Amino acid sequence: MVLGKGPETLYAGQKLNDNEWHTVRVVRRGKSLKLTVDDDVAEGTMVGDHTRLEFHNIETGIMTEKRYISVVPSSFIGHLQSLMFNGLLYIDLCKNGDIDYCELKARFGLRNIIADPVTFKTKSSYLSLATLQAYTSMHLFFQFKTTSADGFILFNSGDGNDFIAVELVKGYIHYVFDLGNGPNVIKGNSDRPLNDNQWHNVVITRDNSNTHSLKVDTKVVTQVINGAKNLDLKGDLYMAGLAQGMYSNLPKLVASRDGFQGCLASVDLNGRLPDLINDALHRSGQIERGCEDRRQHFEEEEEEEEEEEEEEEEEEEEEKKGVLKFLIYYFLR
Repeated sequence: MVLGKGPETLYAGQKLNDNEWHTVRVVRRGKSLKLTVDDDVAEGTMVGDHTRLEFHNIETGIMTEKRYISVVPSSFIGHLQSLMFNGLLYIDLCKNGDIDYCELKARFGLRNIIADPVTFKTKSSYLSLATLQAYTSMHLFFQFKTTSADGFILFNSGDGNDFIAVELVKGYIHYVFDLGNGPNVIKGNSDRPLNDNQWHNVVITRDNSNTHSLKVDTKVVTQVINGAKNLDLKGDLYMAGLAQGMYSNLPKLVASRDGFQGCLASVDLNGRLPDLINDALHRSGQIERGCEDRRQHFEEEEEEEEEEEEEEEEEEEEEKKGVLKFLIYYFLR
């Protein structure tokens, strides 16, 4: 926030990219600021003598004003609801046409958002990325879709016996790791096998107290590990498989002997959002952008046609990233 003397920045919340709803509140009283994200509160005071905030527009999902920040964040991909500014619900005003001007490049309604999908077309296809940085804590998120019951999704070896692996075994997610005390495995408790050609969400976390959590869709398994707490990884992070000669040297409890055949998307590696194609240090086999399923594609087209009939003013073709941009020309004095 800038009141004429320079920006004031507050930080609150953690692990917000978990595909769950979070509540954000920003309150300003003169030069006092308060930011609340869920139950996390941060407070600050603006510098200088100014107390009046002047603004010309409200933008959500994208930032076009770049003067006050050194690094421009990428556009928001996800869902927003109940966006209230000074008592006005701008998303509702835009949807109902009760605002003078609203530029809309998003869709209303809840959807499963799939970001930057990549297809691994064979079990021998894989790629490698820079080392996963997860020494003291970890938060991983990805989405997958496959018809194969087994396959290696992620692996990074480390110093000594340290390693992390994520695999699909008989249709269920296994999270296998060793922090130096011997290997452990946490198995997902999904109601049914996940090789159903549908998208599934996976969240894997480890905090400073050495509590490990595996969440697959809505099912969560948590385990506290005693002993060593640090994960000292080295070398490349392998995605969707390994070089064939590496499978024979895998640690105990790792079951996979083939790669993952299917689609991966929305990969978040402890806050790093890699482009699986462009950021790959090495690629092998048949790997393509996108995840085309003809049956699903036709269903989505029919759904889009119905929505376009119901919302006559909606554009025929939406941009890839969900963006809500509101332009309201007035001053707060």
